[in-house]
Amino acid sequence: MKKLIILFCMLFVLSACNQNNNDTNMPVDTGSYPEREITVVIPYGAGGSADVQARFIGNYMQKKFGVNINVEAKPGSAGANGMNYAKNSNSDGYTIILTAVGPSTLTPNLNDVGYDVVEDFKPIAQITEGPYGLAVNSKSEFETLDDLFNSSNSPNILNFATTGAGLHQHVLMTALLDDLENVEMNHIPFDGGSEAVTALLGQHVDSSVNTISELIPHKESGDLDILAVSSEERLDVLPEVPTFDELGYDLIGTGAWFAFMAPKDTPDEIVELLDSTINEALQQEDIIKQYEDAGLVVSYLSSEELTEKVAKENDSNAEVMKIIKGQ
Repeated sequence: MKKLIILFCMLFVLSACNQNNNDTNMPVDTGSYPEREITVVIPYGAGGSADVQARFIGNYMQKKFGVNINVEAKPGSAGANGMNYAKNSNSDGYTIILTAVGPSTLTPNLNDVGYDVVEDFKPIAQITEGPYGLAVNSKSEFETLDDLFNSSNSPNILNFATTGAGLHQHVLMTALLDDLENVEMNHIPFDGGSEAVTALLGQHVDSSVNTISELIPHKESGDLDILAVSSEERLDVLPEVPTFDELGYDLIGTGAWFAFMAPKDTPDEIVELLDSTINEALQQEDIIKQYEDAGLVVSYLSSEELTEKVAKENDSNAEVMKIIKGQ
C-alpha cells in the first residue's frame, strides 16, 4: 500500500509540473523583468520596413535592459502567421510583436484568420505612421481634389489605383467614396506601390493613393501632382498640399501605422515598462535620424492611446470590409 501511495504522489507531482510547463499564463516576476532574451516578432519578411523599425527600437532596448533582443520574421497570410504566433506565445513579456494596421485591423476583418486584435492582444506603443497622398498625373485636367471628385460620376466614372485589394489605402478610399453623393470611382488594385505609381505615370489610371515616400520623387520631378494628404496636419515636406480634412473630406484613418503589441494576458507592469522604454527610444536624436533616413515618420502613441485607436479602427474597418466584400 505504501508503494502505491508513493507512486501516486510521484505521478501527481509530475502531472502538476507538466501542467505548469504548458501554462502560458503563469505568474510572472515583473520586478526582475527582463532576465533573458526578448523576441520581437514581425509579421512580414526579413529586411523590410517592419524589420528595420524593430531593430532601431530593439538596439535601444538591448542597451537599456542588458539582454539580447531577437527580431524574428514570421511572414505569410497577410500578416496572420506572425500575429497568431505572437497570440499563442507565453504572456510573460518575452515575446512581443511589431505589427501594423494591415495585420491588426484589416486581415482579421476580411477573413477568419484565428485572432481578434482587440480580444487577443494588449497594445504597447505606436512608433510610426506613414500618411498617404492622392496623386494625379500632372498632365491631367485635375488641379484640386474637388476637380477629381466632381468629374467622376456616371457615365464618366474615373478610377483610383492602390497597392492591393483590401489593403489600407483601398479601405480608406472605399469608406470615403461611400459617404460622398454623386461620386463614383472604380478601384484598380496593383501588386505594390511602385506598380501603381508606374501606371499613373503612364496615364493608365486616373489617380493613385500611395505612401508619401512613393510619391514625393515624382512630384519633385514634376510628373505627378499630389491633391491631398491623409495626415491630420499638413506635412513639412509638402506644406502646399492640403489635408483631406481641411478640404472637408472625413477619412477613417490617417495612414499606415506600426506598433508594438503583446499577448493579451501580459502583465500591465511589463507593458508599462516596454511602453516607457519605447517612448525614451523615440526621443533619442540618433534614433530619430535613423527613422528619418529610412523615410519614416515617428508618431508615438502610448499604450492607452493605442488601445483606443486600435479598437476604433477595428470597428470602422470591419464595416468597410463588408462594403468591399459586397463589391
